[in-house]
Amino acid sequence: MTISNFSTTASNNTSINGVSIAEGMSPSDVNNALREYSKDLRTVWNDKEWFLLGSGNQTVTYTRASATSVTINADVSSTYHVGRRVKVTGTATGTLYGKIATSSYSSPNTTVTFTFDSGSINSGDTTVSVYVGSVFNNPSVPVIDTDAMTEDSAILPPSQQSVKAFVESGTVTMTNKTLTSPTLTSPVLNTSLSGTAFKDEDNMSSDSATAVASQQSIKAYVDSQVTAQDLDITTDSGSIAIDLDSETLTVTGGTGIDSSATGNTLTLAIDSTVVTESSTDTLTNKTISGSSNTLSNIANSSLTNSSITVTDGSNSTATALGGTITYAAGEGLDVAESSGTITYSGEDATTSNKGVASFDTNNFSVSSGAVSIKTAGVGNTAVATGIDATKIADGSVTNSEFQYIGGLTSDAQTQLTGKLTASNNLSDVSSASTSRTNLGLGTVATQDSNSIAITGGSVTGMSAPSSGSDVATKTYVDDLVAGLKTRIITRVATTGNVDLTADLQNGDTIDGITLATGNKVLVKSQTDATENGIYDVVASGTATRNSDYDTVSELAGQLVIVQEGTANADEIYLCTTDNSGTIGSVNITFTIVQPSNVGTVTSVAVADAGSSEFTVTGSPITSSGTINLAVNSINATKIGSGNVDNTELGYLNGVTSNIQTQLDNSASLGDAISFAVALGS
Repeated sequence: MTISNFSTTASNNTSINGVSIAEGMSPSDVNNALREYSKDLRTVWNDKEWFLLGSGNQTVTYTRASATSVTINADVSSTYHVGRRVKVTGTATGTLYGKIATSSYSSPNTTVTFTFDSGSINSGDTTVSVYVGSVFNNPSVPVIDTDAMTEDSAILPPSQQSVKAFVESGTVTMTNKTLTSPTLTSPVLNTSLSGTAFKDEDNMSSDSATAVASQQSIKAYVDSQVTAQDLDITTDSGSIAIDLDSETLTVTGGTGIDSSATGNTLTLAIDSTVVTESSTDTLTNKTISGSSNTLSNIANSSLTNSSITVTDGSNSTATALGGTITYAAGEGLDVAESSGTITYSGEDATTSNKGVASFDTNNFSVSSGAVSIKTAGVGNTAVATGIDATKIADGSVTNSEFQYIGGLTSDAQTQLTGKLTASNNLSDVSSASTSRTNLGLGTVATQDSNSIAITGGSVTGMSAPSSGSDVATKTYVDDLVAGLKTRIITRVATTGNVDLTADLQNGDTIDGITLATGNKVLVKSQTDATENGIYDVVASGTATRNSDYDTVSELAGQLVIVQEGTANADEIYLCTTDNSGTIGSVNITFTIVQPSNVGTVTSVAVADAGSSEFTVTGSPITSSGTINLAVNSINATKIGSGNVDNTELGYLNGVTSNIQTQLDNSASLGDAISFAVALGS
């Protein structure tokens, strides 16, 4: 504890460096406390220039805020004021000297910013000690710390820092002083300059960037430079140099150019011999640009290009300007000229002259240059006589055949139809017996001595047979064969849902078997049972139902034998779907019948033997279904060893912790109560 830790309230000072100074302290503590107090006084006054004031009422903490500032947990802005010299110490920082730059209080801290002579507060120090310089007016070694030296004291010396700051940044007016310091390179004096900062050299040989030249040396140097300079002039035919100090430049006009000078102006102008835009002249051996000039009265022979070349792409002829070019027309064309315009027009076509032909609009149409015969055809007046028959229709009718049309008295088809009478036309038989007689036919029975052969046709319209001697139709036979089918043989059967668009293609695998195009597959396990059935394996794409079993009636009641497969080999399935409905809308189901399930229970029932623990629903089941078990209440005799009955089990209700622990604690409490009663009695 140092003096800075003492309180200005006496009762708050209860110890000095751990020695109690409270009321009633022992004599030895009085001696020890005085010794500690004396030590603190001596320590403070050993460095009497600096004081660790703290808050002025017991200790204070100086917390590092930055490399140049601290915060103090009290309002000490009046003591730690701007401009006051400080000494800052810290374990990592060492000792720094400087002055206070800013000091402001904002509850609960005063923030003090320093300007150090050198260095900064090390970040390794969380807290530091801040000493301030003495503020007494008459110390044994009085010091003024003002950078501007405004006090102008005759008795108090300035601090080292204030002297340094004043010398570096201050200004002073001196009278009758000689400046000899080598650091004063730019002195400002009332009279003359001297020393190394002043140069009097006519030729400026030092070429110094810091020395000042005398007036005389500047004039001498400029004069010498002007005298030594020439004005260099270069022309198209030579160069000259005019001495600026002794020679005169003369400007003389040449051909077509006049020169004149007035005041400070030199004027060059063309004379009357030069042709301008507004004048005329005779040109000899001159080249004139035709693109920017207007020429007149120039003979063709004077032009570089004095002819025009005419060509048809194969032959070319050059015609002199002023000559004549003749435009001629060929066969079928006329040519005419009027006011400089050449016009070509087509002549009417004739049998001997090519030209422009016109078409009869009643027979022909023209579009974009293409001529076509109208849909109604060409009228008789436009067609010549004697057209060869091969030019008509597709050309397959000869002239002789075409002439057969001659002599027809009415429509040929009507006449042909009229020739087909009922007595000789089988397609219009009004009397079967008469037709058979006319054709030489009797009943089939009468033909038993002769075979009836039908080649290239078929007997249709037969009804289903009803007696043993009736002819059987194909439909009757197909239905009979379908009824005789007793089994379907497939190579494999599916074991789960398959994608009919992708899983029954050549090379796919079903139940461990690689499929080949044309294999029959029993599809029996689809999620959508309407898709079940007999399918053929395809080379690619979507599988198709086998054509023999693509209706419900063809599948109902059929036995399906599976030849191969890891799970389904040699198994037999029965299609249990009723013989009704439409394929694709009726569920198709297959039930396994081989291998036989010898001894299999077909009906299962579950019941609660105790009649209390479980509730059973959905029992019994036959081929499929779900049995549901729900837990009711379990009899106490079924729990543990069965020694606890239901009443005893109910005693657990309301227990809040381990029963044995509660019993043990209750026993201890009972003992304590017993002892207390016994002692009290």
